[in-house]
Amino acid sequence: MFAPPLHIHSIGDRTRAYVAEAVGTMVLMLVGPGSAIIAADVIGVHGIALAFGFALMAMAYTIGSVSGCHINPAVTLAFWLMRKMDTSKALAYMAAQVIGAIVGGALLYIISEGGDLDTTGVFASNGWGDTITSGFGLGSVATVEILFTALLVFVVLATTTDRFPAGFGGLAAGITLAAIHLATIPVDNTSVNPARSIGAAMFGGTDHLAQLWAFIVFPLIGGALGVLAHVVVQGTPQDVSG
Repeated sequence: MFAPPLHIHSIGDRTRAYVAEAVGTMVLMLVGPGSAIIAADVIGVHGIALAFGFALMAMAYTIGSVSGCHINPAVTLAFWLMRKMDTSKALAYMAAQVIGAIVGGALLYIISEGGDLDTTGVFASNGWGDTITSGFGLGSVATVEILFTALLVFVVLATTTDRFPAGFGGLAAGITLAAIHLATIPVDNTSVNPARSIGAAMFGGTDHLAQLWAFIVFPLIGGALGVLAHVVVQGTPQDVSG
């Protein structure tokens, strides 16, 4: 992941950034939840976690110079809170991410023949309790989504400072996302990304749609917490550049 290029000002540049965010989020859906839906019985939890991390890393180096490769509303919220992008652009990024996630979910629905090939039984949707038979409750979900989204945002923001080695941002973000999935898939199938949760829940059934709110609210809270952690450790943008 990279900071949004400072030269994006024209309508054309912004449009390309929005398209990049939609495409990047779609790819994340196809590779991440796609690996769980289609190949979980072959690659297992470890493989699914790596798939998410590899997808993020690949997109970071592919579209990072175009849009910054947020592909996650919680990350976009963090950049907005850090005043690295204006409100209209942040909202457009989030809309593009949700659209990309839904398109990715629709393609997975087609590929899996209406979910018939879904080895997870829940279309890789997020949830708790009987919805995904996880054994964890809402309290665990809230804690996991807030803390681990904060971790992801903390790492991503660190990669945008001039103290971070150039060219390694995508690697750091990808490894972090894979590690997060390794730790939290058993709890709620891991969200840390509202767009990813929306894209899966749209095709996962009414039970998952009923619990979707948690995977929008808690990751966004986590994104804000990640900003706070970043400011405490790294300082404000002015402090970093000074």
